[in-house]
Amino acid sequence: MIALFDSQAMPYNIEMKLQISTDYAIRILRYLCKYKYRVCTAVSIAEATGIPHAFFIKIANQLKKRGLLASIRGRNGGYFLGKAAHKINLYEVFLCVEGELQINQCLKDHQLCATDTPEDCKIRNFLCTLQETIIAEMSSLTLVDLID
Repeated sequence: MIALFDSQAMPYNIEMKLQISTDYAIRILRYLCKYKYRVCTAVSIAEATGIPHAFFIKIANQLKKRGLLASIRGRNGGYFLGKAAHKINLYEVFLCVEGELQINQCLKDHQLCATDTPEDCKIRNFLCTLQETIIAEMSSLTLVDLID
């Protein structure tokens, strides 16, 4: 285990967490996965998942743009998965809502590294490995894996 920080010396907590909108996106897709080919209304999905209706519409639009969600307009309209559940992975959902994962700014821009030789920076190398591991783990989980 690598200790990067002295927890006694740090006056605040450091947290890495998903945005609430990512959690909501996963809830929406998981709900639709359970109902496979059924078209579900915005109201029924929002109520069943505990998502405020206005927030549901915003997230649904993001998911539709990426092809993860589809909809039918009209009286019998509603939402359904945009592609097969086994083809939608967790990282794809994350990308849709939050964009590219970047756990530290130095991983994207070498000039922001505190050392003159970023490729030799042990902290940067650790963070790079950590980020790659997170992406790999999220990419390996599909909606089907998240169903009870």
